[in-house]
Amino acid sequence: MRKLLIVVFFITISNAIQAQKLTGLWYSADSSRVYEIKAADGNQFIAAIKSSERKTDSVGYIVLRNLVYNSHKKRYEGVIYAVTDGQPAFVKIKFDKHNSNKLILKLNRMFVMDVAIDWVRADVSAP
Repeated sequence: MRKLLIVVFFITISNAIQAQKLTGLWYSADSSRVYEIKAADGNQFIAAIKSSERKTDSVGYIVLRNLVYNSHKKRYEGVIYAVTDGQPAFVKIKFDKHNSNKLILKLNRMFVMDVAIDWVRADVSAP
């Protein structure tokens, strides 16, 4: 029984560590948008536009929904929505192997090859 509790404890800590890394502010690849990833209901996460230099963007628009951690594949999976037309796409998210402050988002698009985009953690400690 004690071994089971220890295993459950480490799984819980592992999930919490993953969540701490994922949540926060992230720049788009061209730094024109800042997204905020935060915990939602259950073990899910959402991401919304926190600020944008693009005139057509709506601050608060939720771009990622139903984002959950797939422990078997060691990645986050969910749905990403295009800001321009709201079209959904399945997204797989991993941290860059060499830079834990960089997310790699791979979008599955119908009839088109997968698209990869990067988000970089916003440095909130900068003046």
